[in-house]
Amino acid sequence: MKQNGRKMRPTGALAWGFIGLMLMVSSGCVDLTGRPADPVQSAVVTGHRGGYEYQGHAFGMRGFLGVFSLGIDGLAHHLNHDHIIQAAAIADHSKGQFQHILLRDYRKHLMHGPLILYGHSWGADDQIRVARALGRRGISVQLLVLVDPVTPPRIPPNVQRCIDIYKSHPDTDWMPIWRGVPVKVKDVYRTRLTDINLRYADVGFPTKNLTHATIIDSPGVQKMMLHAILNTCKRWQARHPKINMAIRGRTQDKMTKVSHNSSP
Repeated sequence: MKQNGRKMRPTGALAWGFIGLMLMVSSGCVDLTGRPADPVQSAVVTGHRGGYEYQGHAFGMRGFLGVFSLGIDGLAHHLNHDHIIQAAAIADHSKGQFQHILLRDYRKHLMHGPLILYGHSWGADDQIRVARALGRRGISVQLLVLVDPVTPPRIPPNVQRCIDIYKSHPDTDWMPIWRGVPVKVKDVYRTRLTDINLRYADVGFPTKNLTHATIIDSPGVQKMMLHAILNTCKRWQARHPKINMAIRGRTQDKMTKVSHNSSP
C-alpha cells in the first residue's frame, strides 16, 4: 500500500489498528473476553431473588480490557451457584455503565442489603471510583475487596470496610503497571482498612510464585475473599433480623406455592 509515493509501514497500520481497538473497548463496543457488546445490563441484576441465603449484592470487576482476572468470574459464579448472595462480574471498561445502573436502581429502591464490591488490578482501581461516585449520592458500600490494585485512589469514607490483598515486588513497584500496592483511606474513623501483603503475610498457603496475573486465580486468595464476603453478609443479617425474616418468609411462601402447584 502506498501513501504519498511511499509504502505505508506495517508498524503504522498496526499502531492505528491498536488505537482503534482501544477506542472500541473503551466505548464498550467490544469485550475481549468474547462476551456480548453490552454485557453489563444483562449481568447486573438487582432486586432480591428468592433462594439466596443472604440479601444484597456482590459485584466483581475484572482488570485490563476484561481479558485478565477471570478469577473474578469464578468467585461470582460460586456465590450464585451456591445461592449465597446475588453476584455478577464485569469488565473494568464498563465502569461508567455499571455505575449508572447502580445509581438508577438505588433511586428505584431495587437494591437492599449489603453492597459488596471487589476487583482485580485496574478493576480494583475502578471499583474505588465506583464507590466514590456512590458516596456522592449518600450510598454506603459495606465491603470493598481489592486484589493487586495498580494506581488506586484513596478509599472514600462511604466504604465501611476495605480489604486490600496484594503482593509487593520491590524491584518493579515503582512502575505504575503490573503491580500490587497498599491503599490509603480518606477517613480512618469511618473506613476500617486491612492491607495484606502476600510477600510477607502468613496466610496459610504458598504465595512465592504468585504474580499480578495469577494472584486472583489463587484458591487461597479466593478463599480469603469469600471469607470476607460471608462475614459481611452475616454481620449485616445480624443487624437487620426483621428484614431478613420477612425475606425468608416470602421465599418460603413462593416455595410452598410451587410445591402445591406441582403436586398431582
